[in-house]
Amino acid sequence: MGIAVGIDLGTTYSAVARINPQTGRAEVIPNVEGGAVTPSVVGIAPDGRILFGTEAKEQQELGDTNTAAFFKRYMGQSDYTIRMAGRDYTPIDLSGMLLQGLVRQAEQVGGEKIDGAYITVPAYFRNSEREATIEAGRRAGINVLGILNEPTAAAFAYGLNGKNTHQKVLIYDLGGGTFDVTLAEVDGDSIRVLGSDGSHILGGKDWDDAVARWIIEQFSDEFDIDLTDNDEELARLTVMAESAKKRLTKAPSATITVNFEGHRGKYVLDRETFDDVTSFMLQETSDIVDRLFASVKPRVTWADVDGAILVGGSTRMLQVHDYITRMSGKPPLGGVNVDEAVALGAAIRANQDAAGHASPMLTIGAGRRATTGGGTAAAPQMLIGGKRISDATSHALGMILESTDRSRYVNGVLIPKNSPIPAENTRSAELRVPRSGGELEVYLLQGAETRPLDNEVAGKYVFSDIPYVQGGRTIINVSYRYDENGVIQVSAVQQETGRQLVMHREPIPEDMSWTDGSPADNQPESVAEPGTVYLLIDLSGSMSGRPLQEAIKAANDFVSQLDLSTFAIGVGGFGSKFVNFCSPTHDERALRDCIDRLEVGRKTGYGTESPLGHMPPLLSEFDGAKLIIILTDGSWFNAGAAVSEAQRCNDMGIDTIGIGIGEADEKFLKRISSIQDLSGLTDLSHLSESFSKIARAIS
Repeated sequence: MGIAVGIDLGTTYSAVARINPQTGRAEVIPNVEGGAVTPSVVGIAPDGRILFGTEAKEQQELGDTNTAAFFKRYMGQSDYTIRMAGRDYTPIDLSGMLLQGLVRQAEQVGGEKIDGAYITVPAYFRNSEREATIEAGRRAGINVLGILNEPTAAAFAYGLNGKNTHQKVLIYDLGGGTFDVTLAEVDGDSIRVLGSDGSHILGGKDWDDAVARWIIEQFSDEFDIDLTDNDEELARLTVMAESAKKRLTKAPSATITVNFEGHRGKYVLDRETFDDVTSFMLQETSDIVDRLFASVKPRVTWADVDGAILVGGSTRMLQVHDYITRMSGKPPLGGVNVDEAVALGAAIRANQDAAGHASPMLTIGAGRRATTGGGTAAAPQMLIGGKRISDATSHALGMILESTDRSRYVNGVLIPKNSPIPAENTRSAELRVPRSGGELEVYLLQGAETRPLDNEVAGKYVFSDIPYVQGGRTIINVSYRYDENGVIQVSAVQQETGRQLVMHREPIPEDMSWTDGSPADNQPESVAEPGTVYLLIDLSGSMSGRPLQEAIKAANDFVSQLDLSTFAIGVGGFGSKFVNFCSPTHDERALRDCIDRLEVGRKTGYGTESPLGHMPPLLSEFDGAKLIIILTDGSWFNAGAAVSEAQRCNDMGIDTIGIGIGEADEKFLKRISSIQDLSGLTDLSHLSESFSKIARAIS
């Protein structure tokens, strides 16, 4: 008989933990190199072998493109693939390869067969990402016992310390690619999650990217050479940036040397500069913490928190410790290893029954835990006994309904965010059924926004072969449920017959714009009401010549088609920085003069940085609908930050449409756009047509 383990499936590093049969303690199974964590990298060797972990990471650092990393960020995105050795791999494929390698390695090192596993996921993972993780485990040949939220696993590890005092703790989990924050109550016999929030596109990699940008700027200032044009050099810079970040946890500064095309640059990155160039990301984590506090009922503040637990290797950054100490008035809580806590908690959960009982008595042993400066110290022994976890939903569950007056479609929330899981709600629907049988379509949403498309469309569920009943009208009782894994389950019963209905899932249609229309006629309405429009034009170097000429023409045509007595239009440009050339105005002459004077690099520089973070304050004074139209011709350096900024705009009621020409990335454009059917790629000859289409839609 084999063992059950916990697997921390991380963005940058992963770990496998078990219960030691001799000591009864939870412990990480080391990898073949003797380390506690394994790089979350997979690859294909020249001889066709599948590589994972350190071997794959070494191949990646040599610039070999037949490797993949950071694919966890794209879990649940069926259209995302990475090409290796002539074949396309989805995030599920890649995660399955990694999981298979981790399990085989753990069996080899530990000397025991693994029969099942709990796999951890970010608390903020949505349904598609959770289902993708379970599927990856199955493809790896693993008996997936369940999935567990990463902060909850860490809280589990921390809570099993033998204390009987009641504590309200914040778990601040900053990994290599994701950020989660969870508030939990821990007492003598239970752990109750009060709420979670986070971002799956914010992590230590983004700090590395910020340092890499700083290095690029220093080199450009010294030698007037743009390192972003060389992919291999960018890969080396990212490695150097990560190394410098880690050195700053122990030293006041880090020296970085860049050799490129006969030029040698030597730069000193001190902690003050590091904190300055990464401050916006630390602030984003702070904003997410504040959002969590506001979502918990009753609302909490830092004064209500007894302490904060740091989890994830990126929490070794001193700025994180300083932030926690500054906000809470006390240093972070000890007792957990930032690299191992999640895997240890998952291992313990894997060896409990559904009631939370463990046999035999388990402990988290007195091993070594990571400290602020990157060293280790003795960790206290943690007993588990009969600890029970009560987790909570990270997202509200809703469905698309008609409003009571049938004027619009709305999101009808079925299970509120932060509800204890498992959670269930049953709603009844009256349906006309022909004698040949009926069908019921249900669109489920994750989120609590009223407008359906301001939420994640979680799935299309179809109940078919509904029997005819006398009178041709039937009542269908539909049950909506979050199971123990936070995964959506849907079932339905016909009230008159008591029959369980057959259900199947269909792909979500690409065009969901009908949800913005009237149910009465199911005709699309305008995508934006009269209000304020901002045109953001890419003025980086690649826009020189015809691209900018066509952009100016398209912008002028756009102005011509709008009623400026109803709409105010503003114009901004972006390159290495954002410049607001014209605040929203109804003055057509001023607008055209501003548009005609647009120049590549004029005041903006020649890079491509996101302008979206500047928009909320510029639009805050305007009432009515707000829309940003972004025109770009290439990839943005920090796409993750841009997506986060776009999401913040959307959360504030500002719609976004991304239009791309040239080398623009269509997937990225879709991710920064809230109005999908008007966003995407076009060519220069059709650019004016794309802008005109938007003008017609909003007017």
